[in-house]
Amino acid sequence: MRGKGEQLSILNWYNRKATIMKKVILTLSLMAIILGFAGLDLWYTNRHYTKTHDNLVELSHSITEHSDNVANPNTIYLAKKTNDEWESGKKYLMMLVNHNVIRLVDEKMVSLLEQVESNNYLDATVSAKGLISYVKDLREENYPLLRNIL
Repeated sequence: MRGKGEQLSILNWYNRKATIMKKVILTLSLMAIILGFAGLDLWYTNRHYTKTHDNLVELSHSITEHSDNVANPNTIYLAKKTNDEWESGKKYLMMLVNHNVIRLVDEKMVSLLEQVESNNYLDATVSAKGLISYVKDLREENYPLLRNIL
């Protein structure tokens, strides 16, 4: 038979093990939640950048096709659509990405829309190509790669 002191030490040992296991489970649960939010952040920003990139490519093709009249209804529609879709996701991106980057893209989007509406082919082409390249780089920088960390 075990003595009373020996039973207490075994009980204390089990309590300590249970406390450690609770802490491990809590830590792993919190890490899973954090990784889930990080994955959601990557998914949302990549989806938004991809949609913006695709819209800009379509707009750039329309500008090139209508070089003699950039301010045609189709190109103006595409420019407004691209700008509106950018604006719709901008408020969430401001929470997830450096706000200076978002403001820069926002400023270039407004300039591109005005250049299209004012029938300025050369400036609209340059702005569209620059925005395409910039948004593509933003999309690539979004992923945590070794080249982005160093």
